[in-house]
Amino acid sequence: MTDPRALSRLDQEFVRLLRSRSAQGKSKTVKSHGIGIAEVKELHREVYRLQGEEQYEPKALLRCLSRLKAHGCVAWPGRDDGERVALPLTVKVYRQPETSEESFPLPPLAERLSWLADRWARLPVNQQAVYTAVNEWMLNDPDPASAPQCERALEIFGKRKFVHLFPEPEKAFRKFSFGPYFSDAANARELLTIRRSQPPLLTERYFGSSEESGYASMGPGKILMVVENYTTCWSMAEALKNVDHDLRHLAWGIGKSFVSSVASIRSNHGVRAIRYFGDIDVSGLAIPAGANARAAKNGLPEVEPAAELYDALFALGTALPGKEKAIEEAQAEKLAAWLPERHRERAIELMVRGERLAQEWVGLRHLLSSGEWHAAVR
Repeated sequence: MTDPRALSRLDQEFVRLLRSRSAQGKSKTVKSHGIGIAEVKELHREVYRLQGEEQYEPKALLRCLSRLKAHGCVAWPGRDDGERVALPLTVKVYRQPETSEESFPLPPLAERLSWLADRWARLPVNQQAVYTAVNEWMLNDPDPASAPQCERALEIFGKRKFVHLFPEPEKAFRKFSFGPYFSDAANARELLTIRRSQPPLLTERYFGSSEESGYASMGPGKILMVVENYTTCWSMAEALKNVDHDLRHLAWGIGKSFVSSVASIRSNHGVRAIRYFGDIDVSGLAIPAGANARAAKNGLPEVEPAAELYDALFALGTALPGKEKAIEEAQAEKLAAWLPERHRERAIELMVRGERLAQEWVGLRHLLSSGEWHAAVR
């Protein structure tokens, strides 16, 4: 089949509409669908909007169908409508051909991955992508310090060329199933210097003083710090071990759960201020906005943005296309209003484009090496 991209813009639009209309209510597994000439004429008028006697519709339509036939997009049987310019009674429209994933070329390999050279051509595309990304990371002389799994994955896969395979790059290593070497989680963690980070225990004692509640209780302070994702929560707890702060509790918000769980805060928990840090995307801002509204109804402190952590996220993060759809500017403005004013404009731009900043860009390395974010916990 000839590449339909060689067609004009209008012809491509006509093909798109023919495929959509002919497939309505029909099986998606067959190679083609039939469509009557009356509907074909209707769509042809809609796309080309012909004017003047020189654009006599049957001739123009027949020329158009002949072009599409030459490019392998349509076909028709021998019967026609019997008119002076004979048009087919039914047009067979071929489905969009399946596009094969483009393989990754064999790159110059880091020494520890040199064994891949003989296997490269036989690897599936997703494995080639993984090894390409890991190889680039290894050749860039990475910091030898260990990092939590999600932070390391984001560091390796957080590039636009890998987004189509890993739409949430921070989760790329949730399952080590990428073939040789990465099928063994222990080997993969050793190769990538990944540090284990476990979420805290989730119990009623989360706001208590029990050691069994993990790193929830942080000291005699007055601030509850809520973090959207557990990796960043763990990294923050590690980084705060030798830091003077005013946190009373550090909590993993468990994504959208915080909108409801904020109501579980009681007066005896000692919370006098609530701060939040999460992703910059639609859900990442809808969560604290919703929790803030719930807190107000329950007479709780305002849910405030951890401003200095968002400063770091906007400075360190790479914006990438997200899984959530782009939204209208008015909705984006409403969500971004929760952020410090200095970050609203860029947050709006990201949401309107359907992009995001994952909070894991503010990783353990930065939290340990920089003190600028400490104002968020004091």
